[in-house]
Amino acid sequence: MQRRKGFTLIELLVVIAIIAVLISLLLPAVQSAREAARRAQCVNNLKQLALAAHNYHDASGKFPASLYLHPVFGPPGLAWNNSSWLVLMLPQMEQSPVSNAVNFSIMWGDQLGGGWRWSKVYMGQQNSTVRMTILKTLICPSDDSPDIDNTNADEIIGQSAAGTSYVGNLGDNCLACAPAAGVVTICSDTGRLCRGPQLGHNRTSTTGQDIDNGGMAGSGIFWAWGANVGMNMISDGTSNTLMMGEQIRKVTRWNSWVQANQSVGSTAIPLNYKLNPANVENWTRQYSFRSNHPGGGNFAMCDGSVKFIKETINFPLYQALSTRAQAEIVSADAY
Repeated sequence: MQRRKGFTLIELLVVIAIIAVLISLLLPAVQSAREAARRAQCVNNLKQLALAAHNYHDASGKFPASLYLHPVFGPPGLAWNNSSWLVLMLPQMEQSPVSNAVNFSIMWGDQLGGGWRWSKVYMGQQNSTVRMTILKTLICPSDDSPDIDNTNADEIIGQSAAGTSYVGNLGDNCLACAPAAGVVTICSDTGRLCRGPQLGHNRTSTTGQDIDNGGMAGSGIFWAWGANVGMNMISDGTSNTLMMGEQIRKVTRWNSWVQANQSVGSTAIPLNYKLNPANVENWTRQYSFRSNHPGGGNFAMCDGSVKFIKETINFPLYQALSTRAQAEIVSADAY
């Protein structure tokens, strides 16, 4: 009688083991290729935003400002409704229909909590459609956060808004203490070097209420309470000055793209610093730059280039890259 040919149990186990080894070798390569594609898309997003910022500058002579104060406290004739620099740049981002839908006489929400300075007559939901518009250009493919969440701040506390993976460079201004403008100190809250005034808020007040958005108090390019910065003010060199960088939306409560106070980041906190345990409410540790790309994050420079900065970068050097006019000497091969 003829015997049937087939695999023995040992042979079958050997084949399974070989297949498992091949899969284990292949998966990292596939994951690496996918991350490379995501990183390339992120770089392209930042390039497009930098190009839009330069187009805005070509038209107005300045980069866009953030408009944190309400019109009732602003100079006559200027409508400020807490709009971010991204909102002002919408036409240059080929988002004119979204820009045309913004009502600049109304804030982004209707929450009055926290003793905010604006009057209820200027609050409302008229801008809620724009507020919840998801702009893919503002989302890094490696940022796996929800596109819309309700962990927001100021007049949109508890209200839904679309987030941004890219925030403007505030500079090295402090987050938790309040030294005088231009003064560098060790922050009492974070234990790291930072510059005054807090968040670049150079407030002008005559009656205890802030009446304008101050002068050039932020050391970077954009800040929540800032006047416009022009290329002529970037004396440290456009190729060595950060314009904007990445954040992970779900890490921080401050991630709405429309709102001035939620669209900037400071280098008072190291790159990719994360709280353990996580706490989206702790803004003094979250108002910064971070990325899901392994080892660092992408940044657009003021010359329009995009660079990957390692999270191991020397902290004073990292802060020097964020300031526009502090006369720091930074070599391109230092980072």
